[in-house]
Amino acid sequence: MRPCHAPDPDAPPVSNVLHQHAFTILGAETFFGVHMTQYHEEVHKYQLVLRFSLPPEIAAGLRRVMAQFPRDLFVLANDDGDAFNIPSLAAGLRSEFTGNIFQGLPDFPPDSPFPWAPDVVRPVFGGIPVTVERIVTFRPFSHADLLPEKASYLMFGKGAEAHMTNLQTALIAPGKDGQPLFGPGYDHVLSLSAAPDWIAPEMLESGIVVSVPSITLRDPDTGEIRIPCDIPIKEGEELVLDYRGLPREPALTVTAGPSPWCATGVCNSEELPVCPEDQAIHASKPPAEYIVGASHA
Repeated sequence: MRPCHAPDPDAPPVSNVLHQHAFTILGAETFFGVHMTQYHEEVHKYQLVLRFSLPPEIAAGLRRVMAQFPRDLFVLANDDGDAFNIPSLAAGLRSEFTGNIFQGLPDFPPDSPFPWAPDVVRPVFGGIPVTVERIVTFRPFSHADLLPEKASYLMFGKGAEAHMTNLQTALIAPGKDGQPLFGPGYDHVLSLSAAPDWIAPEMLESGIVVSVPSITLRDPDTGEIRIPCDIPIKEGEELVLDYRGLPREPALTVTAGPSPWCATGVCNSEELPVCPEDQAIHASKPPAEYIVGASHA
């Protein structure tokens, strides 16, 4: 997902180019999109969670196909002809765009700037109007931040539905010829089996920060970094969470649902192999009928 639109030569030095962006879709009653991050690309150095809506007939169709494939990855991407930058969404300057919804992650083509390119895969729903209802959270990365000892997550949702995504840290690692590499880290998006009864509705909608004591990212004695290569929270697993980094009594527990997206192979610099290739991306593939040129015999 490298820049596909040239920078404006007259733009200020701190600015952002127009681009296509991918959002993992969560929710059945209420749709949320979680921006896929890349620490090494300026256009994707943001965590952003948004709530969006679709025309009723498209929303109904999406709910049907997501119910049929409850563990698959579904991705919302703005059309190449309607490129934008992430700050424009966060600032409220863009609240509508033309989007495409894809099922699964295709193999990354070697000569394409975007894995969901039209010559690679067809959308389940294409050229649809998308309305951004609100921004749940917006986090520009700072490469000066430190990796926490325990993994932190944002919990958010609405009504009976709740979801989590890890709060990422875009570290800097030394590279060749003095050029920095970015990482290591991981990008994880999951739903919960249900919204817990211990959170107030407005707190869930606004989003809260929790930490997962069972996921250690940095050895407390040696400082050694331990980025998970497998999905760190399994479907059906009961988790004990700390609120704002502090344990509670009685314990705050949730039950994990599916994780449609968990990856180290996209967010980190390509030259920084955090995990073996066969463990770098955990996401479903598109059904054969959506692959361009695939035989359906």
